Amino acid sequence: MRLWDWLRNFFHEGQHLHTSRSVPSAQPVALVLFLAQPRILSAQHLANFASQALGERFSSSDDENCDHSVAGELPTFILKQGERAFMVSCFGTPYMDHPDKAARAINELRLRKVVREHSAWLSVDLLGTCAPEERSEVYRTIGKLIAALADDDCLAVFAPATSQLIVFNSEMREQLRGRDPLDLFDQTRHPPVVPVSSDDPRLKAAVAKARRRWPAFVRAFEQREPEQSFSVKARMGQGDCIEFMWLSVTGLENGIIYGRLDNDPIELTSLRCGDRVRVRVNDLNDWLFTDGEVMQGGFTIEVLRRIQEELQRD
Repeated sequence: MRLWDWLRNFFHEGQHLHTSRSVPSAQPVALVLFLAQPRILSAQHLANFASQALGERFSSSDDENCDHSVAGELPTFILKQGERAFMVSCFGTPYMDHPDKAARAINELRLRKVVREHSAWLSVDLLGTCAPEERSEVYRTIGKLIAALADDDCLAVFAPATSQLIVFNSEMREQLRGRDPLDLFDQTRHPPVVPVSSDDPRLKAAVAKARRRWPAFVRAFEQREPEQSFSVKARMGQGDCIEFMWLSVTGLENGIIYGRLDNDPIELTSLRCGDRVRVRVNDLNDWLFTDGEVMQGGFTIEVLRRIQEELQRD
């Protein structure tokens, strides 16, 4: 079992987002992209995206006799695919009326930042209704369109039907094109970052335990087998910009831990997931390693899970 597969037993990343935007009583069949900046889109551009994503030729025409066409102009387009029609919306405003207020209600810090910083949104909605047995097929179409429209300015993906929001990364495009794009919202890619005081006695005790038992990690790493995984969480950054992040360990030497960063930081712009990093053992916060199907360590994880549950109840 991989480290991050094990962590899925503790955390669920698909944060539920409550917005003031009204939705119909029936579940909307739609997906939304939160964007860093307004997007310029035309009917011809959208027809090109749809042709590439769906493998069918779309034209930018409002001819009712054309089965595959895109008509309209910013901020709303109608995409016709045979007997089905979709509304593609592209607005240069935040998705909710008060993004700062919505952000404060989110306890996961990555998602909080996305909600606060996005300035535009793009959505693909089914126009009309569909039978329950057709829903999966419709979502596959929407997922392919959203994957094609997701660019470097995409910050997050939102599912109105479940009110779930996840931070976007380029690896998600493949799953958005898959059999069930909604599965994307039920997979944890990294433990959530929740606001917690460093003075919390539960967290302080967990960190102290991880440091006290650090020699066990060192012994296991020195005797490691090829199929084993070893990770540590450590303090990174300087001044007021400090984050605690996980890295996959590649070496230990003279009180220094070497490895690769396992996730993107929230505020540290100098680091990205996959970067080679080194941290001092003195900055250690937690550790994990695989021992067959059993995980050793992870002393802060249960504490953070409980804190996350407490925040969700408040």
